[in-house]
Amino acid sequence: MREAGSDAVGGATMPGLVDLLRGYHVPIGHYDELLEGPSRPRPHWSTFGEHAGTLDARELSRAEKRIARQLHESGVTYNIHATVGPPRPWALDVLPHIVAAHDWESLTVGLRQRARLLEAVAADLYGDQRLISEGHIPPALIYRHPGFLRPCHGTRPSSGVRLHLLAFDVARAVDGEWRVVATRTQAPSGAGYALENRLSISRIFPDAFRDLQVQLLAPFFRTLQETMLEHAPCGSHTPHIVLLTPGPFNETYFEHAYLSRYLGFSLAEGADLTVRDDRVFLKTVTGLRPVHGILRRLDDDYCDPLELRADSSLGVPGLMQAWRSGHVLMANAFGMGVLESPALSAFLPNVALHLLGEPLHLASTPSWWSPDHQSLEGPIARISDMVIKPAFPDAAMEVVFGSTLDSSGRRSWHERMHSAAERYVLEEYVPLSHAPVWHAGHLESRGLMLRVFLVSDGRGDYRVMSGGLSRIAGAERQIVSGQRGGSSKDTWVLSDRPVERVSLLPGRLRPEDIVRSERAVSSRAAEHLFWLGRYAERSENGARLLRAVLSRIHHDDAIISGGSRPILASCVRHGLLPGSRGERAAAPDPSPHEFERELIRGLYDPQAERGVAGNIRRTVRVAGAVRDRLSGDNWRVLNKLSEMLTERAFPHHGVAEALDMIDQAIISLVAVGGLEMAHMTRDDGWRFLSLGRHLERLLFVSQTVADVAASETVEHPALLEWLLEVSDSIITYRARYMGHAEWLAVIDLLLFDPRNPRSAVFQISKLAKHVPLLPDPDLATALPALQRLAETRTGEPVSGDLFPRADALRSFLRDSEDVASQLSDGLTMRFFSHVYEPARSTLL
Repeated sequence: MREAGSDAVGGATMPGLVDLLRGYHVPIGHYDELLEGPSRPRPHWSTFGEHAGTLDARELSRAEKRIARQLHESGVTYNIHATVGPPRPWALDVLPHIVAAHDWESLTVGLRQRARLLEAVAADLYGDQRLISEGHIPPALIYRHPGFLRPCHGTRPSSGVRLHLLAFDVARAVDGEWRVVATRTQAPSGAGYALENRLSISRIFPDAFRDLQVQLLAPFFRTLQETMLEHAPCGSHTPHIVLLTPGPFNETYFEHAYLSRYLGFSLAEGADLTVRDDRVFLKTVTGLRPVHGILRRLDDDYCDPLELRADSSLGVPGLMQAWRSGHVLMANAFGMGVLESPALSAFLPNVALHLLGEPLHLASTPSWWSPDHQSLEGPIARISDMVIKPAFPDAAMEVVFGSTLDSSGRRSWHERMHSAAERYVLEEYVPLSHAPVWHAGHLESRGLMLRVFLVSDGRGDYRVMSGGLSRIAGAERQIVSGQRGGSSKDTWVLSDRPVERVSLLPGRLRPEDIVRSERAVSSRAAEHLFWLGRYAERSENGARLLRAVLSRIHHDDAIISGGSRPILASCVRHGLLPGSRGERAAAPDPSPHEFERELIRGLYDPQAERGVAGNIRRTVRVAGAVRDRLSGDNWRVLNKLSEMLTERAFPHHGVAEALDMIDQAIISLVAVGGLEMAHMTRDDGWRFLSLGRHLERLLFVSQTVADVAASETVEHPALLEWLLEVSDSIITYRARYMGHAEWLAVIDLLLFDPRNPRSAVFQISKLAKHVPLLPDPDLATALPALQRLAETRTGEPVSGDLFPRADALRSFLRDSEDVASQLSDGLTMRFFSHVYEPARSTLL
């Protein structure tokens, strides 16, 4: 994945930063990331200005819109808890956060030391516990913390490493020195967003990115990839690594799918995995496949309902025992949440001297914690200068800034600290540094915090990502939070030497390395891909049907109207109209205007689950569940498709606008199908998607032809032309026959022509081709029926005695529909039914 592009801002000239600085202001008492004096940019910002092209309000605003559009179209989201509606687009500022090389070097030295220290602390807490017995860490701080998992005590990971991936939130104090504000050791998030930020911003300023010698992010991810593969306990086998995700409803699911695809790891939910004989397996369509390593994005509590949280439906029963047995690498190991306690930082300086024999190179925010309130009298007396945090994550409270408390609030907190001091941590308030942000057409300053990621190299040290996730405050300027309207920046770490180009691709391959291996297709992924094919095809069929009706209503032809039995039957069958066919047949025929309004209402109605809108929503939803298997172009089309209906309301739209929207939807749906054919590897996942499409298309053409065949007006040219248009075959028919539509010719084209990609026989032949290639020979029992249907007509010229009896045609249509339904049921029972196992009782 490359980290630079060509969508540059402006031209070659650069008027400088002077004009942009008018109105830019950093509050007193905060470090300024941009200026070192009045209107005097820091050296690295001056260099950026020289190489960034035209930096003026117009160009920056254009770049801002381009970035927002790109992120939106690519579906880069950060979901917010407890909200209803579409996911929130990821917010990214157009200007990077630039860090000079010497600043970064001092920071990385301190962070690597701190990572080694936390690894040593974790080994002690789950081993001899000398830090507790010798008084370096209070017992209450550890044993009271829900992140300390007693089932992990005495377990040594097979790799010898507990913290494979961790992150630190750091900020600059007023003096410009870095401070550690928070630690993320359980399942740190944000590395994928940092990579996406880099791809976006480096395309906006490609010259500056190159000329400033910005360090790359790829070496960090390569180390993570290599460490996981090297230390996974797989014997002589090729290691199989999965990324364990809570699923599409998690706020950072985009990142999970993104990293899975980038690192080459299988994306798995808890229901995709099972434990047998203390070993982990992925449920795939070819059977159980061993899993040797898990990069988890699931918190400890939810990972194993047998030993941890019994009501969790996200985890894998027995996963902890498999890890304890040394049969699977867990990154990170269970029980690392205890290291995230803000109270622990108060004791780390002493612990560093004891375990490492050296002082901490990088200071934490000064903090105080004690189970005895008398030890906290000094900090409590200065509560206005403090930040109050919960010592343990199970406390239901927000961070409290002492400076915002009135006299009553301070008195209340004095009482709480005296009655339950062990619940809280007092931290000295450190004003965040401020960085330039382009907002609402002008430059302003916002508080900034940087999340830096580290990965174990497997040899006792850590590699620091040369960059990170820079987060900026929103309206609440004291709090940096994506859930409170904050934004992000790309982090540019400059280098004093030329930057080495690095790729995640391996080095020169040996002949024995060139082995084609199928990418694992989990049963869950296969099911979602199968239904992605069905919903996408169902959406397109419904849209074509609706367009063919709406565009003909005003032709004053009773054959295409609300009173036409085949038209009505097809519209009801495919969810374009409410009610059943029996109810509609018994009701009075609607007027053309009423019929038109009812169809348009069904198009936009979010409650019409079987209509076009409902099927498009289903298409996008199941695509989101397998977005790690879809190309960026594919997702952009799907994302645009989703917007077509959410941005429009029914009451203000007539036939013309409805038809315009339907045309756009069909174009997007056709593009989705084309991208699937052009971009997807022909593995089992693609095969299930294709099966879904062909099954749905066979059902549609069989049912639609059956509705027309049952009509008394079956020979009417207008009805037959409508049928040809619905089946996307009218151009082929006109080119072939040069005349009005006739029943036998239409039937031959739509049902028996093996060259027509919309015909029933074409779908049947594709199904007959795919079924034998499925990883289960038992489903081959469907082959005789498919082959019999495919041979119903072998290509001889249409003749009047093709179907001398109407029941022969009905039999073919009925058999086609039955075979499609039976095959769908067979696929479900064989490949999908075991994905969601019955809930297991884990409580006695």
